Amino acid sequence: MLEVTVKKVLTDFTLEVDFTISDGILVLFGPSGAGKTTVLQSIAGLSIPDYGLIKLNNRIFFSAAQVINVPARLRRVGYVFQEYALFPHMTVKQNAMYGIKGCKDMDGRYKLSVLDVMEMLKITHLQDRYPVSLSGGEKQRVALARALMTEPDLLLLDEPLAALDDKTRRQLRGELKELQRRWQIPFIIVTHDRTELNYLADAALFLRNGKPYRVLNRNKEQPYD
Repeated sequence: MLEVTVKKVLTDFTLEVDFTISDGILVLFGPSGAGKTTVLQSIAGLSIPDYGLIKLNNRIFFSAAQVINVPARLRRVGYVFQEYALFPHMTVKQNAMYGIKGCKDMDGRYKLSVLDVMEMLKITHLQDRYPVSLSGGEKQRVALARALMTEPDLLLLDEPLAALDDKTRRQLRGELKELQRRWQIPFIIVTHDRTELNYLADAALFLRNGKPYRVLNRNKEQPYD
C-alpha cells in the first residue's frame, strides 16, 4: 500500500494532498498547473516536500518528522516522463536496460529479461533502432520498458498519452490497463483528459490549485462525472 501525505509551498499555491492506494490505477486529474506532476516528483524523490510522509509497503521514502528522505535511486519507483527522456545515442534495447545495475540475482544475472519486457510491449523488432527513427507510440513503449526493467514496486506516469495521435492513444490505453493487471503494482497516472480518466482510473483524485476537491473510487463500470 502506498500512503502519501504531502505539503509543499509552490510559487502560486501550497500543494496539500493526502491519499492511499493499494492496487490498480490511480489517476491524478486536473488542469495544467494543478500540482499533479509535483505529487509524482515527491513520490519518486525528485522533489522534497516541506512536510509529510510517503510510505510504500511499510518502507518509508520520506518523513519530515523522522528526517528521512530516501534517494530516488533507492526507492524502486518507475517513472515514465511525458517527454519520454530517451537517450538519442542509445538503441531501443540499450535505453530499456539503462539504470538496472542494481537489479541482479545472486548469480549476477538480471532478474528480469529485457527481451521478455520488449516482447510484452511489442518492441522486440525495434531493439537495434535509435529513438530518432521511432514514432511517438514506439517511444512511449520504450520508456515503459525502461521503467519496468528496474522491477519497480510502483509505476508513475506523467501524461503518458498526451503527445500521441488518437489511434495510438486508444491502443496504449488498453495496453496500460493490461500491463497493470499483469504487473500487479499500483500505477499513478497524471492526465487532464477526461476520456483517459474514465477509461483508466480505478480511483481518481481531482486536483485544483494544489488541493483535492474530489476523490472517487470506481465501484461500478460508470464514468466519472
